[in-house]
Amino acid sequence: MILQTVDGISLKRAVDSWAAAPQQEKVVAFRVAEGIRWTEIGLASMFHILQGATAIILGVAIAIKHGAFPRWVGGIGVFAGILTMNDGISVAYIGFASSHLATTYELTYAVWVAIIGFFMWKKTMTKMAIP
Repeated sequence: MILQTVDGISLKRAVDSWAAAPQQEKVVAFRVAEGIRWTEIGLASMFHILQGATAIILGVAIAIKHGAFPRWVGGIGVFAGILTMNDGISVAYIGFASSHLATTYELTYAVWVAIIGFFMWKKTMTKMAIP
């Protein structure tokens, strides 16, 4: 939520101020907008690092807890978490430059969440079928 606030409100206001600034103030207004943009990049980086750490912790818990999910589901979670954290570190260093890593982590994470959702749905249907 904070990330969207910085991007959608703060950065927009700063860019609007830059666009409306008199010529002699444009450089300063641009630097302010650039600072807000780097704040957004920093927040996105930390979000991805924490999201990755959460996936790793949950993946390890799934792999250790026998019976709730197959162990390989936990392994995919750990892998998705490592990719996500790696992307967060990359964003911290290079910003929002497009990379294949971002697509890979997003796809891996989405597949992992879909697999967990499938197993949870399957478990729910099994419990509902037993009277």
